[in-house]
Amino acid sequence: MIMSNDEQPDFRIEEVSPDLALSGAIRLLQANRLDDAERILRVLLENYPDVPEVLHFYGILAHQQGNDELAIESIEKAIAIAPDYADAYNNLGNIYNKAGKPEKAVEAYRRAIELNPANVAAYNNLGTVLKDLERFEEAVEAFSKAIELMPGNAELYRNFGNVFRKQGKFAEAARAYRNAISLRPYRSEDYESLCHVLYMQGLVEEALPTIRQWLEHDPTNPLALHRLHSYTGTDIPARASNDYIRMTFDDFADSFDIVLKGLEYRAPGLVEQSLSALYDSACAELDVLDAGCGTGLCGEFLRPYAQRLSGVDLSAKMLEKARARGHYDELFEAELTEFIGRHVEQFDLIVSADTLVYFGDLSQVFDSVIRALRRGGHFVFTVERTEEQLSAGYKINYHGRYSHTEDYLRRGLEAVGLVPIRIEREMLRYEAGLPVDGFLVVANRP
Repeated sequence: MIMSNDEQPDFRIEEVSPDLALSGAIRLLQANRLDDAERILRVLLENYPDVPEVLHFYGILAHQQGNDELAIESIEKAIAIAPDYADAYNNLGNIYNKAGKPEKAVEAYRRAIELNPANVAAYNNLGTVLKDLERFEEAVEAFSKAIELMPGNAELYRNFGNVFRKQGKFAEAARAYRNAISLRPYRSEDYESLCHVLYMQGLVEEALPTIRQWLEHDPTNPLALHRLHSYTGTDIPARASNDYIRMTFDDFADSFDIVLKGLEYRAPGLVEQSLSALYDSACAELDVLDAGCGTGLCGEFLRPYAQRLSGVDLSAKMLEKARARGHYDELFEAELTEFIGRHVEQFDLIVSADTLVYFGDLSQVFDSVIRALRRGGHFVFTVERTEEQLSAGYKINYHGRYSHTEDYLRRGLEAVGLVPIRIEREMLRYEAGLPVDGFLVVANRP
């Protein structure tokens, strides 16, 4: 192989050995130069169609190009020729898992382990799939074996902790996350996971040294700073930072809908009920904004009322999920207060379900909303509720969300000219097995 001036491989099979050519293709795969790797692997496949290594890496290429059917076919051919090819079984398991065939992935990983009982990657992959299948005891066994083989690998401890966390065995999860942190004290995800399981055990005070250690390694981390504010109750910000929202919900996007279903999340349903009392569901005449739309869970309820349905959210990954639902005419990646503030009398209805829980001070939101609503327009939102007597009218909770008093909401709405039509106490969701109380608010611009 020689390289031309534009860095494209000029490959001639007669000029290099097959092993050297394959090594070059593997390096290109690792560098994500898939077109260049394909050029070499196709030539190798034409000249050496029965070499297992060529078939194996051609399968990996096909997977990286998004063709899992071809990838599986190619790697299975490699295995048929070389039945003891452990690495091929491991990669076949990875592809089966990504292709939504976890049971086949389990079979492939187990075969890789039979062929090579010291295959740490196969044990780790097996444990991950078994966790997702909720076969927790088997997953624990797989990760335990991986750790036994490679006790200095922090990622194995993290994955081990994730199994216990999903089981609700938070003390065991905490021990695993502490081991991960001891091996790599710079990884923010490990600190965040440890803080979460300590919170779930009611050990907020015990989490504070962890947060301070986290901030020593990453002084500006938005997640760590927000945890510190919510756990200590000092220097409380008026709202969660934009970076905190982005990081939290970009990470949460893939599992968001499933997790909320398990928490009996009620905010979209409450919004639907309030709209049915306000409008004829068949009107389809309103300009509607879903402020903090997330994955678009409210979209299907809002669509029948809207001639134009817009959504805004800070998380790009959440917006991808919302876009895939197909309910919205337009979606915007922006901070909702700033976005609403740019629009004057452009919406008949603004809805914000379970988003203003990340705001303490709602005055700017209310001020932006009344200017963005047309006369007679409505603002429907949910927030979490506190009955405490608070001078500010709101507080931040250990879980990182804010709760508000009814008096604060009423006074804040009226101060900008919004008329509260309904402020009803509702249960919004469950948190750590306990109901989270909130308000469903409907306000009107006269």
